[in-house]
Amino acid sequence: MAEFLAIHQSDASLLGCLLRRLAGRVSLGDSERAAGVGFFQSDDLLLRKRPLGGQAALPEKLAEGVESEAALICSGAVGSTARSFNEQMTLPFRFKRWLFATAGQPDTLAPVRAALLKNLPDYLRRSVKGDSAAEALFFTFLSRLRDVGRLDDHDLDAASAARSLAAAVGETERAFEQTGQSLPAMAVVVSNGRVMAALRRGHPLQVGVVDGLVPCQRCEIGLAANELDPVAKAHRMLRAAMVLSGTAGAIEGFREVAEREVVAIPRTLTDIRSL
Repeated sequence: MAEFLAIHQSDASLLGCLLRRLAGRVSLGDSERAAGVGFFQSDDLLLRKRPLGGQAALPEKLAEGVESEAALICSGAVGSTARSFNEQMTLPFRFKRWLFATAGQPDTLAPVRAALLKNLPDYLRRSVKGDSAAEALFFTFLSRLRDVGRLDDHDLDAASAARSLAAAVGETERAFEQTGQSLPAMAVVVSNGRVMAALRRGHPLQVGVVDGLVPCQRCEIGLAANELDPVAKAHRMLRAAMVLSGTAGAIEGFREVAEREVVAIPRTLTDIRSL
């Protein structure tokens, strides 16, 4: 069961503190064979993927040492049924500055892979590296961005990203209808390090906001910390928006995303909208 935790936040140096706050409350499962982290540093999009070896997929462990204002932490591999670790098949996927992950059972999308690939522009089709339909869904999203001339737009707004994501899932659903089947349960998320979009189609999904990170056990900052202390001040000013899949129970600071709801998270991390 693939799962993800996507984070956009205002201070790259405090990602570890934010994940420490979630420790013990968030796990991405313990039965997947691989896990990955995508994150941004300056103008670079970086990936870190590894086999799990039976260990629980704990976000604070998977992203240990990462400093970034945006990160996508995932468990799960797609496409190949082999037990050996395959970096190319491990989530998240990337293309240029975009990261993508899906939650649920990604391989249930297999019946429509050929149909999705057929509708891609040639240069995007040639960029598909694996054999999974989940990757084909990702490239369908990229194709929808291309259709509106926004694929390489670093100033793309969150609502436009969310509409393109919804359009890609809609195309996937229509492809399933052509086969006489229903769209499998899923949740999906995309991020370019500036904006983020996610939607729920049958798989649990939550969105959360953190406004201030005091107290912080990791940095030993208490509620009574000196307001003039620069470290304490940075923690108080932190703002974060997070999207978490797979957790059905309530988590403090999170709300459940409604079925078919599409969430758009702007660069400002304020005015988070549902489309």
